[in-house]
Amino acid sequence: MSKQSVFLSYSSRDRDAAARFEEALERLGLEAFNPVRELQAGEDWRKSIQAAIKRSHALIVLMTTPQSGESSWMAYEAGVAEALGKPIMVLLPSKYPVAELPADVAAGQVLDFDPKAPEGAAREIVHRLVPA
Repeated sequence: MSKQSVFLSYSSRDRDAAARFEEALERLGLEAFNPVRELQAGEDWRKSIQAAIKRSHALIVLMTTPQSGESSWMAYEAGVAEALGKPIMVLLPSKYPVAELPADVAAGQVLDFDPKAPEGAAREIVHRLVPA
């Protein structure tokens, strides 16, 4: 069986939190496709994003605030995942109500996320994706 993988969608303002979360996922054995790190200049980003989401087992939308979800790329990535029937998991600190999320991401499973301690959310993602 191939290693489980996720596509990590986030706003550039959440780059540091995304890096910490990606490291936590990888320590737990989950591969994370990080478009900021993996896409190259001159590459057709739309096609590359579509292909990466298709290969992934889920889309993880990471937000440190509801306003983080205002990125047009995040909306595009969520739309691709939805069209492909991929699970969408939204990470958001519990102090923010789900009602404040943009509609295109609010339909996903919303999980609590502490940007300073991403290991808890990473364990929850692994628990949901990796068969026991």
